[in-house]
Amino acid sequence: MDEYWATRTGRWRKAMQGRSGPTFSDRLYAVVRSDINAGALPVGAILPRAERVAVELVIAVDEVRSAYARLLAGGLIAERDDGVLYIPAPGNSDGSESVGDATQIRFEVTLLKAVRAAAARGLNSAEATDMFRAVMERGEDGKPKE
Repeated sequence: MDEYWATRTGRWRKAMQGRSGPTFSDRLYAVVRSDINAGALPVGAILPRAERVAVELVIAVDEVRSAYARLLAGGLIAERDDGVLYIPAPGNSDGSESVGDATQIRFEVTLLKAVRAAAARGLNSAEATDMFRAVMERGEDGKPKE
């Protein structure tokens, strides 16, 4: 998951550069809200801790906490009893749904690792993605699905 969030916060950093807003908090809020609305952060996705985001974006942790607080107030994210922030199902921010690392995020992490490993072997990302897709289409027994 660390590799996924390093990639995600890198995207946030780039997206924040293209946003206007008087504070980093305003820009981060807009970028995360956009990711949630676009489905880039799926239901069940757990957000990285504010301290981690602050370090990776090179901004004050209070700026991240402020952005997260606005997202919480707007119902775009929710908080579990243990303080973990996550993307709730639409209309459900009481934590009653199953919360965890969403399948989409796990898939993206696995794909990212596979593409990097393939690139290290001289394949381009399209070839690596095709190979990964072929592996995913195989059944648990290693034989193609019918």
